[in-house]
This record gives sequence, C-alpha cells and structure tokens, in this order.
Amino acid sequence: MPRNPQISVVIPTYNEAENIAELLASLRSSLEKEGIKDFEIIVVDDNSPDGTWRIVEKMSKEDDRIRLIRRINEKGLASAVLRGIEEARAPYVLIMDADFQHPPEMAPKLVKIAFEKNADVVVASRYVRGGGVEGWNKLRLFISRFATFLAYAAVKESRYTTDPLSGFFVVKKAFVNGRKLKPRGYKILLEIIARDPPWKPRVIDVPYIFRNRKRGKSKLSTNTIIDYLLHLLDLSTITKFAIVGFFGSLVNLGVMDLVMRLSNSYDLGSVMGIETSIISNFIFNDIWTFKKNLKGKVLARLAGYHGSSLGSAVTIYTTMKLLHVFLGLNPLLGQLIGILAGFAVNYLLSSRVIWRW
Repeated sequence: MPRNPQISVVIPTYNEAENIAELLASLRSSLEKEGIKDFEIIVVDDNSPDGTWRIVEKMSKEDDRIRLIRRINEKGLASAVLRGIEEARAPYVLIMDADFQHPPEMAPKLVKIAFEKNADVVVASRYVRGGGVEGWNKLRLFISRFATFLAYAAVKESRYTTDPLSGFFVVKKAFVNGRKLKPRGYKILLEIIARDPPWKPRVIDVPYIFRNRKRGKSKLSTNTIIDYLLHLLDLSTITKFAIVGFFGSLVNLGVMDLVMRLSNSYDLGSVMGIETSIISNFIFNDIWTFKKNLKGKVLARLAGYHGSSLGSAVTIYTTMKLLHVFLGLNPLLGQLIGILAGFAVNYLLSSRVIWRW
C-alpha cells in the first residue's frame, strides 16, 4: 500500500458482483498505463447481498492498493462516497460508479487535469461540448435535462458546472474536509459544491460519454427522484424563501381583509397586512431559510429585515393604491399583485444584507 498515494479512488457499491472485479482490473490498468502508480482504490460496500464485498476483500489481499470498507448498518450512495473521502489518504479523490457507466479509461485524464490545473473539482460532464450519453431514449434525456434545469434554478452554486448531477468527478480533499455535509440520495457532487463551500471552487468540466450499464440493474427509482427533489429544497434558499413568502402572502391578505372589515379602511388594512407578513416572514426565514447564516442578535436582524423590506412594502402598497384608484381594482387583488411585484426586491435585499450568503 503506498504511504502517500497521489490519488484515492472511491467506488460506492451495492450488488455489483457482476462488475466489480473487471472494473477494478480495468481501472488499475488505466491508471498504470498513464504513469499513475501511487494510488489507492477504496470500495465502500453496503453489505451487498450478492457478495460484492467478498470479491473486493479477496482482491485486496492480492493487491494492497485496494481497500474495502464494508458498511453493515448503513446504506446510501452519497453517504458511502463521503465515508470513502473521509478514509482517503491522497490530496485528491476520484469518485466513480462500479457499473461501467463511468469509463475507467477516463479516470487518468480527470486526475491529471486536477493535478495540472490545481482544480478543486474536475467534473466528467455529459453536457459540455464533446460529451453525451449512450443509448438513452428521449424521455430519459428530457428527465436528465429537466433535473439539471431544476438544480440551476434552485441552487446557484450548481451553475459552476455544466453537469452538477454527475457522479464521475475528482475533488480536492481539502475542499471537503471539516464541512458538515448532509448527503441525501445519489447527487453527492451537488452537495459538495453547494453546501456551505469554504471558498468558491475552481471547477473544470471534461467531456465524456455516459455509457449504458454493463451488467446488473439500474438503481434509479421513484424514491431516487423524491430524494433529489427534497435535496434541492434543502439546498435552495430561494425556494425556501418563496415558500415562506407564499404563506406570508396569505397572512398579508388575511390580515388586510380582517382589518378592512373592522375599520372599513383599505389603507389601514394594507399597512397592517404588510407589517404582519413582514414579522411572519422574518420568523420563518430566520429559523428555516437562512438558519445557517445567522449573525448578530435577533432584534438587530429583525430591524434590518424591516429596513430591507421597505422597498417591497412600498411596492406592495403603491401597486395596490394605483390599481384601486385608477382601475377600480379590488384592494385585495391589488395587494396580491403588489406582493408578486415586491418578491424579487425583498429576496435580493434579505439574502445579501440580512442573511449574507
């Protein structure tokens, strides 16, 4: 076993007995052929019923560059990858699957680019010029593209790469060390680049062709899709902000309607609705949307949030007033239109001033 390997390769596995021996042999050959001899291969197996771990265990006795981590009471690709990174002894870690969808002959190229460019992340991308997929039908292509679009829309850090959902990449271990990552499902790259990165990473995309699985069954399922959507929600401040804003809008309109009924004044109703929703939105943004960015005392944040909401409040009230006076629109409907107009202003000021991110 090399004391100071240049690269650690982490391969998460579950029921890959049909592929693992050939994959490890091919990977070793590819690395050695390109002059990369000081490496270690860490297979993190979730106690596969088909005995994948037994095959790896046998191979590790024949080649001490192969290491087995057998997890008995844990499951999940993303958490397996993080366990492998934690155990890795090299400054760079290559992540790949065991089913040949990630061609092992591409591994040396990704590693060399990471070394030469001092990159934080090198992504094997299906969607950069020269990349692609093999054998996918139009529906699967659409699902993949749409999933990437959702990541781009919800998580700004995902835009560092053309393929934030890739499972084939090299990452600098220092970029991961010490971070409280919360992996969910399969999309570990998105977690690594988006969950409180210690600095803006230098990311390089390298084109590759995603292949069909060589043997065995795909692990894509409805649960995988649900996990992905929940993962996006967890990472996305703008989505959380929008959810809080939606319920704040209901509070706004509800209070406005109540005050109008009691006082017969739509001006007072508008102002009371705006103020109540500001307080409501602050509470939920503070404890949910931006909880990782809390700085200073709560009263100082509340005062700052009132200040940052001033533009939105003026927009809401002015829109309501103009639409009612000049178009005769119902004040409640005018207030709703004003809320929609003020959302962008409120988000930009809140996220960049009160809860910096």
